Amino acid sequence: MDLKLNGEQLANAYCASCHLKPDPEILDKKTWRENVLPDMRKRMGLILPEDLGQTLPEDLGVPLGVYSRVQLVKREDWEKILAYYMENAPDSLVPQGKKAVPTKGIPGFQVVQPEFKRTKGNLSTMLRIHPKSGDLWLGDRLKMMYVLDSESGFQIKDSIPTDVAPVDISWNDDDTFELVTMGRMDPSNDTLGKVSRFWSEAGAWKSKELLTELIRPVNLAVEDWNGDGKPDRVVSQFGNHVGKMSIYLSGQETPEEVILSSEPGARRVLAVDFDKDGDLDVLGLMAQAKEGVYVWLNEGGSQYKEQALLRFQPAFGASDFRFEDVNNDGRQDIIIVNGDNADLSPVLKNYHGIRVFTNNGKNEFEESWFYPMYGASGIEIADFDGDGDQDFFVLSFFPDEYQSPKQNLVYFRQNEKGEFEPFVMQEQLEGNWLTMTSGDVDMDGDIDVIVGAFEFNDLYRGASKPWKPFIYLENRLN
Repeated sequence: MDLKLNGEQLANAYCASCHLKPDPEILDKKTWRENVLPDMRKRMGLILPEDLGQTLPEDLGVPLGVYSRVQLVKREDWEKILAYYMENAPDSLVPQGKKAVPTKGIPGFQVVQPEFKRTKGNLSTMLRIHPKSGDLWLGDRLKMMYVLDSESGFQIKDSIPTDVAPVDISWNDDDTFELVTMGRMDPSNDTLGKVSRFWSEAGAWKSKELLTELIRPVNLAVEDWNGDGKPDRVVSQFGNHVGKMSIYLSGQETPEEVILSSEPGARRVLAVDFDKDGDLDVLGLMAQAKEGVYVWLNEGGSQYKEQALLRFQPAFGASDFRFEDVNNDGRQDIIIVNGDNADLSPVLKNYHGIRVFTNNGKNEFEESWFYPMYGASGIEIADFDGDGDQDFFVLSFFPDEYQSPKQNLVYFRQNEKGEFEPFVMQEQLEGNWLTMTSGDVDMDGDIDVIVGAFEFNDLYRGASKPWKPFIYLENRLN
């Protein structure tokens, strides 16, 4: 029926029915007109003459139902929505807001980029520091995981073949480990992901599949959520058009899957007793369209109640988060980095960066600090300088290549006033930083940082230079 609504009212009705309604100001006119709005229109089943001759979404592997086969919006109403965005969107996005310019040179750290005597692509998909040995475990896009000896300049001490790219790991007390392999790294809805247990037997690595047919998983959390003394697992299955956040509870024979969210974009979870009732809840970050931070409260008996803590517009680009007490008030705060800048809107966005949402004591969170940073993609939080408060390392996989100084890795040191002082590397190191981890590499009692490189040219054109898959920021505090 014709309710005679204007373009803004129609956008509020249609766009906000699936996710937070995006304001026109978040993207420029060209991006709205040529990329984002046509895709949204097709999802609502409205096909126009200019679409004829194009490949159908189903032919590209998009599951049925993502793009409606029933027309959900009238053409005249769609024209009003389009006009609303075109009239109110800027010709180009405004630059970043005013911020402290980073100082060159990261205080307290020595930066080293090891070079290996082999020609190999820099395609790091996972970095983790073993808590007992300090060894670096490095996952490679080309179906391999390397164990690098921290005591001998990161020489390779072991290599473990994998079926696809490794993306996360959890070590067990008995020297076995559980490994997440992603399936296709490129955006897809494939169910090739796995969680497998590995163990060493007679000098060789053996493995057993624990969870299979996962939708492009990116993160694994292992804890005892149901209190039976056995490990349970939450797997963030990012997917693409489809995905899910699932907890696999230990059972008699096979794990019981409880789907916490059936939406794509599951990025990371943390095990916390959020409501202080004595059991573990699931605190998680969802990206893609319905972006936000959610908690699934453990109500016992395989029952979990979802509560949205923070929600963001669908171009926000949420990439990583942590739950830490930033201001030393005894309450844990939410720290978010957002900067995913691929897909339909690869333009520099002034709202990308790092944010602190302060806990008011009632588990309600309000933004208290924002530092603009194009393409912010990953974060590590620790008391890196040993002064009793939390500091941040933030990397960007989508930086502004022309920004000076280059801000693809920024160290935010918190001072005694609770302010964050930004620093970038003095060294002119080439690399596109995709992965990051922190831990005590040299076992001297302070926290070091390792940042991994991922070069698309090495993937598609082949390697032509010595392998330099990461940089090592050695903390010289001790």
